[in-house]
Amino acid sequence: MPLEPSIIRIISNSSRVTGAGFLIFQKHILTCAHVVCDSLGISRTTIEKPNELVTLDFPLVAAKQYLKAKVVFWQPVNPNEELEDIAVLKLENNSPREVQSATLITLDNLWGHPFRVFGFPAGQSNGVWASGVLRGRAANGWVQLEDLKQSGYKLEAGFSGAPIWDDKLEGVVGMAVAAEMERPETKVAFMIPMQVLSKVLSTLSEQKTQNLELRNTVINQQEASKKSITQSLNSEKIALVDYTKLQKLLATEKWKEANQETEIVISRYYIDRLRGFNSSANLCRSSSKTCKGSIWSNR
Repeated sequence: MPLEPSIIRIISNSSRVTGAGFLIFQKHILTCAHVVCDSLGISRTTIEKPNELVTLDFPLVAAKQYLKAKVVFWQPVNPNEELEDIAVLKLENNSPREVQSATLITLDNLWGHPFRVFGFPAGQSNGVWASGVLRGRAANGWVQLEDLKQSGYKLEAGFSGAPIWDDKLEGVVGMAVAAEMERPETKVAFMIPMQVLSKVLSTLSEQKTQNLELRNTVINQQEASKKSITQSLNSEKIALVDYTKLQKLLATEKWKEANQETEIVISRYYIDRLRGFNSSANLCRSSSKTCKGSIWSNR
């Protein structure tokens, strides 16, 4: 699978390109935390996960079709941590049909492998290609990259967050994170290898599994409750409670609102019973005070 359909261009609130990223799942994007900070105009040392949406596009397959994404995973810049300067974004809407997820490869020994990368250095908002050779791992787990050619672009500011494509393995083996600035003549940069990034992907996979299990549990609970109450209502000739709003909230995973609506539904049912099975339409004026418990997750 080619690299180009997965590449992301991240744009600041002032329409300046701050870096790159790449699609790893259907809606999930990997990039550097400092690229997100630059795009939102906040400090690169921001600890808390930003709440503001990030603007981006897919410049090589759907240029200027701007999308919004929220931050769902956040490891800020922190040289004392192995997992640092990593962010995962989730698209708010579906991506263009031309877009494809990157092919990800994990391999320990990459020494001597040729690579290429697409980034956005100063003055090149449309992007440029750079290439070089992969070297070994540094003490912090990052892998060294070297540009051996005499001319052409090297990795520099603006390439951060870009996927590093291994021409030998034909896949992405890491993410560009930093360049040597004090010794520019060396043409050296660094990437976070997929061995490290895979820990983030594992976390995301676990979260997706947990969310799916939670939603299935919630739906099963809701269906079981509805069936039980409906049976009781039918047998005792009580007015049927309207679950339409609750079903819509569960389907869209609006857990907080589902909590509130559940309290209302349960209160209507039990108040009907306590008041001699009167119509629920005139009951439960202050249902939120009746039921303090919470069935759904309050995320």
